[in-house]
Amino acid sequence: MIEQILSVVFVILITIYSGWIFLMLKPAKRGVCYSGSFPSTSVVVPAHNEEKYIEATLESVLDSDYPAEFEVLVVDDGSTDRTEEVIKRMAANDSRIRLLKGSHGGKSMAINLASKSARYGILVVIDADTTMEKQTLREVVAPLADERIGAVSGVIRGNMNSNPITWFQDFEFVLSAAWRWVYNNINSTYILPCLVAFKKEALEAVGGLSTDTLSEDIDIGLRLRKKGWLLTMAPKAVIHTNLPQTLPSLAKQRIRWGRGTLQVLRKHKDVFLNPNYGAIGLYGIPTQIYWFIHGLVVIPITAYQIMQGYFMYFVTYNQQFSYNAFRYFFGWLSAYGMIEYAYRTLTGVYAFTTFFLLVLISFALNITYTTLGLIKFEGRPDVRHFIAFFFFFPYSVMVMLFYIWPLLKAVVSRASMGGVNKWEKAY
Repeated sequence: MIEQILSVVFVILITIYSGWIFLMLKPAKRGVCYSGSFPSTSVVVPAHNEEKYIEATLESVLDSDYPAEFEVLVVDDGSTDRTEEVIKRMAANDSRIRLLKGSHGGKSMAINLASKSARYGILVVIDADTTMEKQTLREVVAPLADERIGAVSGVIRGNMNSNPITWFQDFEFVLSAAWRWVYNNINSTYILPCLVAFKKEALEAVGGLSTDTLSEDIDIGLRLRKKGWLLTMAPKAVIHTNLPQTLPSLAKQRIRWGRGTLQVLRKHKDVFLNPNYGAIGLYGIPTQIYWFIHGLVVIPITAYQIMQGYFMYFVTYNQQFSYNAFRYFFGWLSAYGMIEYAYRTLTGVYAFTTFFLLVLISFALNITYTTLGLIKFEGRPDVRHFIAFFFFFPYSVMVMLFYIWPLLKAVVSRASMGGVNKWEKAY
């Protein structure tokens, strides 16, 4: 029974990966972009207790090679640390910086406050613990030359350090950028994370950002699309954000993301399979819903298979701490297991079955998609990403569990997934 269920899962994965690879290889259409004369722009930095990071963020914005005038609106949303002091000191040395005071209403309300005070018709929002590359401001604004486009997202990269947890997160962010690029190639962009350029008129047309979900980046994208605005992604608009440094902080962040996503999916349930919303309704949202189902199916089966094999082959024979038991777990926790499985099957040790063929094709397509994503969004190869890829399976299962946890909790306890979008640090 388990093999039949997993066969269905692998058929779905093969279909998804094949589509992603095709769309990754599809030449992107070059739209209308600003080139010579750029519009004056307001950069919005909502901040709450960011004294450790806000200076680096503002310095990166001020150092942009943007070829037109821009202001930097920093919204101190009820900070209790030295955030305001740092902003005031920097504003005294650079007239482009303006400090606005929020009332601890959360990121969405801080952005809405800045929108009302902005002098210019373009708003570029960046998180306060994030730095942008020199070309990022120019690249994220350029597509707004198209009168149909209401918002543009960029590429998020994580700040890796000696902590291996950050290697996996940045590797995941590269794959996420590739995934969003795939959606962008079928006019299905609706997620606007961490860095986004808005036309002020588009933001005002939908009443600004909403505070009724924890995923304002998805909610605002869908609301803009419903109003008829197009959204796009700028692949060279790159930012670098700080990352959770511990497993508990990572879990806290991903549970929040999962809860917010479920709130948005429920709020915008009319988009699901609705042809009026094009590829978003017929492909984007259904695929996002599938990953929740995927997690509910794959996580318990994986846990069962690992423990069943361990007890059957090692505990039963009092070999639970043997070298072969170590190899067994190492195979499950790394790509080595898949490589060994393929080798033993192709050399006749294991039977060559339809199930094996599905697993092999899925694995090959996964490697192909990952390679294409790294080529497009990584820049220089980084050995830390190769390590992350080799051990990515257990990380992906763990993160998937965090992500679907709000759904499991809601199903088991019938708990509400409500809540407003207030500030919440994960590190």
